[in-house]
Amino acid sequence: MKDEKMFKSIATSALIALSLAGAANAAQPSQDVQLAASAGVAAGQYSAAELQAIIDARQDNDTGLLNFYLSGANRAAASVQGDTSGQLAKQAGVQPGAYSASELQLIISARQENDRDRVAYVLSGANRATPAAADVVTPGEAQLAGALGLDPAQYTLAQLTALTAAAND
Repeated sequence: MKDEKMFKSIATSALIALSLAGAANAAQPSQDVQLAASAGVAAGQYSAAELQAIIDARQDNDTGLLNFYLSGANRAAASVQGDTSGQLAKQAGVQPGAYSASELQLIISARQENDRDRVAYVLSGANRATPAAADVVTPGEAQLAGALGLDPAQYTLAQLTALTAAAND
């Protein structure tokens, strides 16, 4: 009797989950239709991401970006380059190939948030700064190297940390 109640409970939960998943999948086309209506375009012509970009461009009064999506140039740029970096570069307002996809995304989000300092930081290349060379010794490196009896200028912090861990094992 107890097992039967537990089975019914599990089966009921599974049926509810499947019903909700089916309802969510069935609702997707209507969401695209609603997005298309909000974007002011015919349904079925653009993906959900394109529709959202069109809506955002209209709200921002960005006619260049709006025309980029409405003309289909975003699809041509992606198919010619084989990836989305050209499209991201156009959206970020920079030359394609000058920045990585993650940098382009940082620029785009910073511009959306009107964060000029962050835009300038990424555009300057300061985010690509390399870590200090091994010959620049920090107090922590000096302490680790001293405990191991090594010259701290000959090792990076990562190497000293690994050596310390190996010595303590």
